[in-house]
Amino acid sequence: MPNFNARTLPILDLSLLEDGKIDSALVETAEQSLREVGFFVVKNHGVSEELIKNTFAISREFYDQEESVKSQVAMTSSYPYGWEKAEILSQSLTGEGVTPDPKETYNIKVAEPRWPDTPADFKPIVTEYTEAMWQLTKKILHVFAVVLRQPIDFFEDKFPDTIENMTVFRLLNYPHVEPGPDRIRASQHTDYGVLTILAQDNVGGLQVKLPGQDWENVSTPQGCLLVNIGDMMQRWSNDSWRSTLHRVVSLSGASKTNNRRQSMAFFVNPGKNVMIECIGDYKKEGEEAKYPAIRAEEYILGKHYSTIPSIMKK
Repeated sequence: MPNFNARTLPILDLSLLEDGKIDSALVETAEQSLREVGFFVVKNHGVSEELIKNTFAISREFYDQEESVKSQVAMTSSYPYGWEKAEILSQSLTGEGVTPDPKETYNIKVAEPRWPDTPADFKPIVTEYTEAMWQLTKKILHVFAVVLRQPIDFFEDKFPDTIENMTVFRLLNYPHVEPGPDRIRASQHTDYGVLTILAQDNVGGLQVKLPGQDWENVSTPQGCLLVNIGDMMQRWSNDSWRSTLHRVVSLSGASKTNNRRQSMAFFVNPGKNVMIECIGDYKKEGEEAKYPAIRAEEYILGKHYSTIPSIMKK
């Protein structure tokens, strides 16, 4: 098989999943991509293009409202979801950065949502989208389970259908900025949870950095979605899989009049009391666990809180 990198991401064809059986070539491609890049593309994923388009449109409509309206569902220290424009993602990784990333986000805890009053169609459209994301997530987790040498339903009890489930759907809006080389729009970070499913527009700017390599642009082919794993999956695999550093920048060739960017990230996180620890069957013989066990809530919120210091001080 070819070596994968940020410019040649593998494409997983999910039509190869049938009746609980997973094609061996799909498993092989998935495992190689998870070890080498931590990012891959899925096609035949089952999420309609119309639904994706409608969700982007309602997200844009939400962000086009006055800040006084958006702030009615603002993120707070007691409710770390909702709308914000104060996040500094690099704080989760290096503790560096004092200026908020030039973007705004609306974060929905899928199991315990709080909805804005407007736009009127926001709740039904976003609910339909998150339900479609859950169906896609189940397919991807089945593949991961097989790669980890586990039963296909290995992950099912780790994602309870209760308010303890910490999965978050994030709508992102990047207002226009003057284009320039490597101008930061979302500072460098790794994702904290199990996996992320990303839909993005065609403005560009997402970049991935593998060890010892330069930043590389990442785009999504038409009709596909982008997937990457987070820190929890890297811990479960005892560092065999890669939670890869990424960021968003304003590309130097972008429009000087309007390079507004939108994306939608479905952050798949387990139940808050699930223990994240090395899966023994996937370790090399004689290899020790590289991380102590940790509760999912402790890890995720510890990372998240570090990125919103101005909100946590209130």
